[in-house]
Amino acid sequence: MTALTRQVPPKPSVSPPSNLARITNYQDLVKIEECVRYYPPNLEPVSNGVEIFSAIGESRDREIDLFVDVPYCGTICGFCPFNVYRYKEEEALRYIDSLEKEIRAIRSLNDLTRTRVRTVWVGGGTPTRLSIASMNRLLELLDTNFDLRTVVEFTMEIKPTQSDLVEEKFDLFRQYGVTRISMGVQSTEQKQLEILGRGHTAKDALEVVDKIMGAGFPLNIDMMYRLPGQKHKEVEQDLENVRSLGIDHMSWFPYVPHQGTRLASRISNQQVAKPADREQYFAMFETVLERLSLAGYDQYTPYHFAKSRRCDYHVDRWKMPQLETLGLGPGAFSFFNGNIYTNEHDPAKYAKMVNENVPPVVLAKKLTQTERTSRLAVLGVKFFGLELSKFETLTGEIFTNYYKKETDLLTRAGLVELKADCLECTIAGRAFNNDVATAFATDVARRTKHPQALDLMRR
Repeated sequence: MTALTRQVPPKPSVSPPSNLARITNYQDLVKIEECVRYYPPNLEPVSNGVEIFSAIGESRDREIDLFVDVPYCGTICGFCPFNVYRYKEEEALRYIDSLEKEIRAIRSLNDLTRTRVRTVWVGGGTPTRLSIASMNRLLELLDTNFDLRTVVEFTMEIKPTQSDLVEEKFDLFRQYGVTRISMGVQSTEQKQLEILGRGHTAKDALEVVDKIMGAGFPLNIDMMYRLPGQKHKEVEQDLENVRSLGIDHMSWFPYVPHQGTRLASRISNQQVAKPADREQYFAMFETVLERLSLAGYDQYTPYHFAKSRRCDYHVDRWKMPQLETLGLGPGAFSFFNGNIYTNEHDPAKYAKMVNENVPPVVLAKKLTQTERTSRLAVLGVKFFGLELSKFETLTGEIFTNYYKKETDLLTRAGLVELKADCLECTIAGRAFNNDVATAFATDVARRTKHPQALDLMRR
């Protein structure tokens, strides 16, 4: 492999196009930010979510992805911005009851008999924290209420906690068609694991890797870099420690402090060191890309690397055109029937809503034509390129006309290049991909803070 040439994006000296001046300081265009998980972000409170499921339009066969949020963990990590609560068995039992009622409410409004599920992702949270009986009931609910015969991928999220991963749970995974396991490791350095508040050691994680692979399940591991005070050589060591394990798929996320998390507060209070700056991060990104490429991994999004098979769930929810996702459980986000929406995050409030036989939707947005068009680009560019002829077929718009000013801006910033029928991200555009995505958003979406679960947990 040819060594990557370092191209830290310059700070352009030219003036920004007028339609982007109000959404970013052009001199500081390139930032480091958490991944855009859904679009658009400008959701609004709803008093009744029934219309989301009843306005199905013309009858047709449809294919969706299914996401199930299990919002419980044995330990709450200091960096985590997601909708998680410390596990208690009695609360988990009530959660399963509520999940069944949510499914029942949706099915009463929307005939899902002709809806095929393409992928299933059970996450959160740590689903494997559930007892064997609760896990069996959850999987049985999915199996009996949805058409899973054509599922091509079924992912279960876990944490490297040996006591949660008994053989009986692996047997349940096999019985109900789980085909893939995703496990958060984050770091192989004990100091960083303690800073992150992971509750496990590197030895624990490596032993669980062996256990899962010995059980015959394909595995993804999540890793983080740009951690507080982390040096470039420590990222190199993490790469050396995991890239030869024989794992087929890895995710590498740059750490971003989220307001309201314990770790972000510790950084603000100077109790732990700050993460790397922009240029240091870019050097780390290049090293991750180069070392994993040499080990046979293909990077297909800013965060995901595959040896033989990409994750279909990631492909479906981001690549143009994006497949519908039906989310279940407290805090789940969905893209369904032309709506982006989220469920109530608080498990008690979620339970109250489903007890009244109504969908537990609290924030939603019916996409306009402009938002549907921009969604194709905002999420699609996470695959580092947009096929311009496909964009025109899907929207009726010529991309280089529709996004002329934005494309000019990103080209001058060194983030994209136009090549024949493709808008292609440069190495810098891969590293700072959210800047590329944000440029294609609507003005309202650009000005809207992308809410994390922490924001919505406190509603």
